[in-house]
Amino acid sequence: MPDGDVTAIVGITVVNPERGRSSAIERDRTVLIAGDRIHRVGPAKSVTIPRGAKIIDGRGRWLIPGLIDSHVHFFQSGNLYTRPDVADFNRWMPYAREVARNGARVEATFKVWLASGVTGVVDVGGPFWNFEMRALASKSAAAPEVAVAGPLISFVARPALDLGDPPIIRVATEGEARALAARELAYKPDYIKVWFIHREGDDLPAQEAIVKATADAAHSAGVRLAVHATELATAKAALRAGADFLVHSVEDLPVDGEFLALARKNRALYCPTLFVYQGYGYALSNTWRPTKAERRLADPQILGMMSDLDRIPGALVPERIRARLQKPAPVQTPAVAMQNLRRVMDAGITVVLGTDAGNIGTLHGPSVFREAALMQAAGLSPLEVLRSATSDGARALGRERGIIAPGKIADLVILDADPLADSANLAAVRQVIRRGRVFDPDALIRSLN
Repeated sequence: MPDGDVTAIVGITVVNPERGRSSAIERDRTVLIAGDRIHRVGPAKSVTIPRGAKIIDGRGRWLIPGLIDSHVHFFQSGNLYTRPDVADFNRWMPYAREVARNGARVEATFKVWLASGVTGVVDVGGPFWNFEMRALASKSAAAPEVAVAGPLISFVARPALDLGDPPIIRVATEGEARALAARELAYKPDYIKVWFIHREGDDLPAQEAIVKATADAAHSAGVRLAVHATELATAKAALRAGADFLVHSVEDLPVDGEFLALARKNRALYCPTLFVYQGYGYALSNTWRPTKAERRLADPQILGMMSDLDRIPGALVPERIRARLQKPAPVQTPAVAMQNLRRVMDAGITVVLGTDAGNIGTLHGPSVFREAALMQAAGLSPLEVLRSATSDGARALGRERGIIAPGKIADLVILDADPLADSANLAAVRQVIRRGRVFDPDALIRSLN
């Protein structure tokens, strides 16, 4: 037996999401964890538990790999004030104050992720501060594994977000793109990210050339390229240019054979981010309401801000938001985005769960459960949803995670309900294990206060 503290989870049902449905479940198992790694997984009756081991009764419960959210943004909080380029509440809450609050509370945000059973996240773009945040997470005793990209290399500027360390930086030439990529590569990012915004009148081939120059710079350093490209034309251009990771759904048109062939050729990852549309819609019409999981597991400070439109004086509410409040529009994810998810999955392209958490209305942590529900509604089975958030999500994280087997890092979640019966059961988090350390989700949230 390896040295280190030993934990034995006894009599639990182990779920192996990388397997097919007929072999994914192993009942009445004992899992031994020594230090930060899984030591043994076997039938409860045949595994000897070392003397002095900490015992967790797993009877009537399910064990899954730690969840991975493959699209988050730590520089954003999910509240109304986090994107003044979309909804400018500066007269009520100065953006500088929101950014300072968010940075000061980042360790609380780490805990919120763990409380929801998320042991790995990919921050696909933010200020250069992202690299400090990643280092802080690596030293924290209560944080998920964090992969990051730096500032988004963009075709448009967002001056409202620029307080000296902008999360989005506009480039106009291939040379500017290569220069910005070189600045970011000095920090050893996990990804270089392009924000591929194509407006009427833009030169699409010229934009594609800039994306290719960025991809070439990233790939020459052994770093993958992530691209925000939500239209079929830009998504195909991104793939032709060498994109490894499409961080959103194609939302304007059904994906076609060319798109699918390009994605397969690149072995690209596809992250649908289905809930973020609804998050903005609900929050900015003041119809956002917390789910049961959010009431239990979200950051209480952010939850307390989600109804601020009830108290902000009307004169300080942006005019566009006032119009929404007077006549709320239906809130829904684009139907084509939902339909494309099943098409992409059926084509053998790797789908990874990601929430775009941090955007207005999409809270860090329990938004994974909203996303999982929408993926299931789009036609994925609960096993496919779980796989996208574990063994396949590990491909986005770029770490060896998502599998329950001897020798693997012990990032695990104990659930009180069967995740293969319904993806909603992923929210039934009883305990979270991060590198062998056992956390009580409710205690993590209480510690934030």
